[in-house]
Amino acid sequence: MGESLRDQLVKAGLASSADAKKAERQQRKQQLDKKRGKTPADQPDTKAKVQRAKKDKATKDRALARERNDKYAARALRAEIKQMILQHDQRAKKTNDDDVPYNFVHGKRIKRIYLPEAQKAQLISGALVVVNNDGLYHFVSKDIAQRIAARDPKRIIVANDQKSSEPSEDDEYYAKFAVPDDLDW
Repeated sequence: MGESLRDQLVKAGLASSADAKKAERQQRKQQLDKKRGKTPADQPDTKAKVQRAKKDKATKDRALARERNDKYAARALRAEIKQMILQHDQRAKKTNDDDVPYNFVHGKRIKRIYLPEAQKAQLISGALVVVNNDGLYHFVSKDIAQRIAARDPKRIIVANDQKSSEPSEDDEYYAKFAVPDDLDW
């Protein structure tokens, strides 16, 4: 008399042990759901919640991947610009006693660098352009500066353009005043 109905059905050959275990699991699940207050109608809601959670996770993962790719692209662009600047740098590597000062504005500050007279003339004429490489200033040719500006215009610090030779009203006014020969800006 100690045998359960399940054991009796398995002995009689009316059910297999796998079927009996499956029925027992379903019965335990139903009892557990009753304790938690769930009904069979709640199961479709659970499936919908799971699908929504999967969609939300996929959306979040795509956003994180996009952000990561943007960071890698920005880092690659920065490295490309740095390499371009270093390959085409025309600034004199050694300073001499006869170097002259060249002043320029970077942001709100006036910066001064010393360079040979020939390079200063090239900077003033616009043949050379001052570019910023993470706080260091380099001189590159005008065509390289245009390529750098296409990638990051903030890197260009000083780009003197050839001005037209047409006199303006201001030129006529200031022609009255003499400019000292030793004035250095």
